[in-house]
Parts: sequence; structure tokens; C-alpha cells
Amino acid sequence: MKKAYIITVTLAIFYSVFFFGCEKTEDPVTPPTTGGEGATASYTSSSQASLDYDDFSLVVDKGDVPNLSTGGDGTVTFSLNTSTSIETGIPAITGNSVIGKYLKAGPEAFNFGGPVTIYFPASSQSSPQNLEVMYYSPDTQTWKIIPVSAIDTARKRVAVDVLRLGYFVLTRKNVTDAMSDTRQGGCVFDREDTWTNYILTVKSAALEKPEQLAQFVGGYIGKVYSGPIFLGCPNGKTKAIVPQGTIEFWISRTICQGSDSRVYTYTVPATVTVSDPLNFIGWSTYDAVTYVPFTLPAGGTWVLGRPTGSGAWPTPTVPYGSGVLQATLTWNNSSSAATDLDLHLYGPNNIHIYYGARTTADFSLDRDWQQTLGDAIENIYSLRSTMPAGSYTVKVVHYSGATKNFNARVILNGSSTNFTGTLAAGQEATVKTFTIQ
Repeated sequence: MKKAYIITVTLAIFYSVFFFGCEKTEDPVTPPTTGGEGATASYTSSSQASLDYDDFSLVVDKGDVPNLSTGGDGTVTFSLNTSTSIETGIPAITGNSVIGKYLKAGPEAFNFGGPVTIYFPASSQSSPQNLEVMYYSPDTQTWKIIPVSAIDTARKRVAVDVLRLGYFVLTRKNVTDAMSDTRQGGCVFDREDTWTNYILTVKSAALEKPEQLAQFVGGYIGKVYSGPIFLGCPNGKTKAIVPQGTIEFWISRTICQGSDSRVYTYTVPATVTVSDPLNFIGWSTYDAVTYVPFTLPAGGTWVLGRPTGSGAWPTPTVPYGSGVLQATLTWNNSSSAATDLDLHLYGPNNIHIYYGARTTADFSLDRDWQQTLGDAIENIYSLRSTMPAGSYTVKVVHYSGATKNFNARVILNGSSTNFTGTLAAGQEATVKTFTIQ
């Protein structure tokens, strides 16, 4: 018989204050729940699909979900959660006006095989002019710009292409006449081929205002732009909204028809100089004045693989387990602040899944991370379509290392919730409790 899910959420978001000594401290602070409302969907390496929620869309193409280590199709559970208020502990955005809801898109700390596209609603704005998507960088704990990649004129939305998901919000740049030369321009790869999607990746950028580079995610190098997709295939040329200056792009391509969804990259980068800002005329057209055209340079060949060297795409993450229950813990370890956090699941019949007891007949911990540098992931998931009846608790425990910010995403029966917090030595957090009858 199908089990009913009664869910009680307990969130603990921590600050590294009011913590004394080294004794283990459970749930020292219990602030309000965050994460907002949301939706989830599971897609495979062969999927061409869109997850839609609250007028946001997350568009996944073939090959975006990486393959398993065996070479077979991988599966990833995507989630969209929106909120009208910023998460506790994250700094407010300065210099731009927030015009939309905050979006938590998951999985976090996960590198995709190709760019996924996120659409942001902007119907309150008279045009796409000066709209900027901001991304919160957990490693630097600052907001950074992701330039717009596409515009949905019919629904009045703007989109960005990303190789990893996280925490976003749409903003409007507060522009004055004195700042007009910092407005972004545009360029277009002037080529269309049947069934072919062209992807632009920034290899280098010599900007008119070099100080702008620090405002972008990754210093702008490695930013990707994918062409507009309709019913799984390209629908027009690949355009890029860029800071003014000379931009060098790697050009990659994928084919939307057939069994080969692999990425091919041209061996010679293309260069374009953008000297003027874009000027949109309402939402009546995708075009603006003026996108600077550029073409494929001579002398190169198409080779199998993603961009390498400057602007290289990150190594795709091998997908991890998902099921009726999936709890995923993510954080970032740097050379100056490495931490070992641990994810624990407690349940009926003395269930306790963690690094010391990774698998039962019903659950498995398939990712355990210690103090290795980079994006850290721990993941616990259910192995069966039904779970044993009883009460469950998901916890995060600070095992060793520096005080650390974390995010925990818990998906239960298709419902996604996100929890952020900070843990110091000896602390632990209860991020979710629920009962299965």
C-alpha cells in the first residue's frame, strides 16, 4: 500500500556566535525556515526537457546531465525553489535593484556536461535594458553578475546559461549618465546550420573598463552562451550580451538530432570587438541596436571535447543516487578554510546512515567528502520505492576544520526544501524531520 508522507520541517541556520568551548552543541540556534516553495523533476543524459515553476524555467538539453562512470545515462534530480526574501546570513545586493524573487536552483556544487538555461520572469520591466542576473558565490560569499544569454519576448523573461546551479536573483542595474560606458553590449555568432547548436565560451576579455571583470562570476572567463532552443533544437543564431571590449570565444557545437550528443570544439578561437552598448526597444523584438556579428575563423578544425585551457569547462560531476528520499549536503573547501562536514540520516528500527554505516537495505550514502579542496558533496538516498514507517531526522555535523557555511537540499516524494547555515567546531544542525506512516 502506498505510504502517506507527513512532513515536519525543522531548520537550523547557524551563526558562529554564542558558541563557547569545544563541546558538541546540538541546534544552538533555530531561526525561521527558508527555501521557499518549489518543484522537482528527474532528467537523464538523454533528456530534452524544461522544469517550470513560478514563471521560472530550467531548460536541460541532451548531454547536460553527465554520464555515469560506466558510460550509461546518468540521472539528476533538479529543483527550483523561490522566495520573496533573501536567505538569512547572505549579504544584500548593492548597486542594483532586486526586481524578482530569489531562486535556489539545484543540485548545487554540481558541474554539468553542457550549459543549462535558466529563465527569469521580468514582466514588471519595460524592456530587457540593464537587467542583470546575480549569482551568490558560496566560496567568496559575494554576489556576482552572470550576463544574459537569451530573451523570451513573448513571456517577457531573460535567461542565463550556466554549467552549475545555485542561488540567483534578477536585478536592474542602476545606471547614470556617468556610468553609460559600463553598460553591456552584444555580439552574435553569424552562422546557422540545421540541427546544430553553437555554444560560445569566453576564453579571454580585454575590456574598455578592466575593473568590470571582478564583477562577473569567475572574472568572466569561462562564461558560456548557448543558442535559443525550441522543441529541443536551435531556434536562431547564438547571441551574447557582453561587457564592452574585445572578447575571445571558444566555439563549440552539439547536434540536437541523432544519437551523438557529444560536444565538439573548434581549435581556433574567434575574436569580436564590441564598442557600443545595446539599446533595446521594449519587448517587441529579440534584437537590439546593435549586436556585432562575427564568424568562424579560418585555419581550425572541429575536435571532440569541451573547451580546454583558458575558459575550460569544469570536469562534469558523476551523478549520484536519488530516490523517494534524497538528502544532499554541499559546501566549499578552500586552501585557507577546509572543513569536514558529515550528513546523517536517523530513522526507525535504529536506522543511522552516515560515513561509519553507509548502506542498509533501504538507504545508501554514496558520496562522503572530507577536507579535499573544492566543491564538497555528501549524498544519502533511498533504495526502494517505499520507506519504513516511522520518524526520520536529517542532520549535518561539523566533524573537523574551519567554521563553514553549508547548504542542505532534501527531496522527499518530489517536494524539495533547501536549508543554509553555518557550523563551527562541535556543532550540529537538524535540517529536516518527517514522519512516514
